[in-house]
Amino acid sequence: MGKTNDSVEPSPEFKSNCLSRILFHWAQPLFNRASTLRRENKALEDADLFPLPSIDRGEITAPIFERSWSDQLRDEDRTGRPPSLPRALGVVVGQRFWVAGLIKAFNSCLQFTFPVLLSAILRFIEDTQAGAIATDAPGHVRYRGYWLSALLFAAMALKALLENKYFHAVYRSGYQARVAVSVAVYKKALRLSPSDRNGRTLGELINLMQVDASKIEMFVPQMHVLWDGLLQIAGYMSILYGLIGWPCFAGLVIMMLAGPVQG
Repeated sequence: MGKTNDSVEPSPEFKSNCLSRILFHWAQPLFNRASTLRRENKALEDADLFPLPSIDRGEITAPIFERSWSDQLRDEDRTGRPPSLPRALGVVVGQRFWVAGLIKAFNSCLQFTFPVLLSAILRFIEDTQAGAIATDAPGHVRYRGYWLSALLFAAMALKALLENKYFHAVYRSGYQARVAVSVAVYKKALRLSPSDRNGRTLGELINLMQVDASKIEMFVPQMHVLWDGLLQIAGYMSILYGLIGWPCFAGLVIMMLAGPVQG
C-alpha cells in the first residue's frame, strides 16, 4: 500500500462513497492493520500505508503553481501588476480551500444554535415545573423540550462532521501549498547560474524549501480563522444581547482590554 508509482491502485479515499468520506470510514483498514500489528508488538511501516493521492503529489501540484507563476510573469508587462505568491498558491489549493470556508461559516452558524436551543430547553423545563403548560396544549407545545433536545443533538452531530471535513480540507490545502513551494524553490536552485549560486548559501535554500515552506503550510489552515473569529464574536454578542441586554458589552470591553495584556 505504501507505493507511490503510477502502477499502484488509487487511494481508497477517492474510491469511497460520500458517506465514507464524511465519516473517514475509508481509513478503517489502516486502523485495523495497526491494531493487528500492535497485538504482535509491531508498528506500521511504509508498505502498510495507503498510496499518496495524486492531487497531493509534487508532480501534480508543482506544475500548477509554475503555470500560474508563469502566467503572472507574462501578464506583468500588460497589467503592470507584479507576480503574487498568494495568487499562485490560490490556484494550487483551488476550489477546495474556498469550499472549506463555506463549511467553516456554516459550522459557526451551527455553533450559535447551542446556546439558543439550550435556552429554549431550560425555558421549557421552567414552564413545566411552574405548570404553565396546559395538559390540553398541542403536542408540539407539550413535548417542545423533547424535539428541541433532538434538534440540539442533530445540530451538534452535524457540527462535528462538518468540522472534521473542514480541517481535512484546509490541512490538505496547506500541505499542497508547501509541496508546490518546495518543488518550485528546488527547481529554481537547479537553474541558478554559477554566479547566482555563489551569492546564496546552501542553508538559505534549505530554509526556503523546508522552514519557510512549512510556515506557509501552517498559515493556510489559519486563514479562515481570521474572519471566522469576527463572525463568532458578532454572533455570540448578538445572542448575549438578546438574553441579558446591554451588560453583555461590558464583557466585550473587558475582553478587548485584556487582549493586549495577554499578548
